[in-house]
Amino acid sequence: MPYHIKADKSEVADIVIGVGDPARAQLFAETIGARLVNANRYPVYTGRYKDLAITIVAHGIGAPSIAIALEELKMLGMRKFVRIGTAGALAELKVGDVVVASAAIAARGGGIYASYLGEACPPLAPSPRLTTRLYERLRRLGAVMGPVVSSDAFYAESDAASLWRSWGALAVEMECAAAMMLGWMRGFETACVLVVSNVVGKEGSTDLRGRFLEVFREVLEALVEIMWGS
Repeated sequence: MPYHIKADKSEVADIVIGVGDPARAQLFAETIGARLVNANRYPVYTGRYKDLAITIVAHGIGAPSIAIALEELKMLGMRKFVRIGTAGALAELKVGDVVVASAAIAARGGGIYASYLGEACPPLAPSPRLTTRLYERLRRLGAVMGPVVSSDAFYAESDAASLWRSWGALAVEMECAAAMMLGWMRGFETACVLVVSNVVGKEGSTDLRGRFLEVFREVLEALVEIMWGS
């Protein structure tokens, strides 16, 4: 049984939406009237949107943190996982733009990926069906789709930005690759939707709560369409 998430299987929905920031998890939970079902390590909320059960988790920062959360949520019955997170822009994007990740690039030679798969290349792509449906819905917010980089070193990203741009990456973040790998390995669908919070190499911050709520609502609508077959 899960070690960190102290929730019962009946308290976790088939569909989980993950965010890094506990405050954003709480914001999303309040939007749909979800209740707290776990306060240990990873805040977890479960509620309903248009009669569809939804769980929201704050999975923390980085691949090891999200991996633990996803392993345990899968034990509790999760079947679909959508990450709604922040990213630093590498391409010609601006703060507030939305990126749907078509794949993730991650460093080999150790770390969590080697722990799971040794010297083999992990599968770092999301569920095609789920990702396509989300992208179709999010295009009304101007979303673009393309590969992203999943980095383990937040404060070293500026040094590698030019290289990552040459690879065709649109943005950099820290968790998508791990989620995609585990989705294929453990048998749940994944998709990653990112809101640009900064342009790599440039300072500045913006209140993106309103934008995240827009994205959250569109993701919920897409999930309703997928689950009810519309």
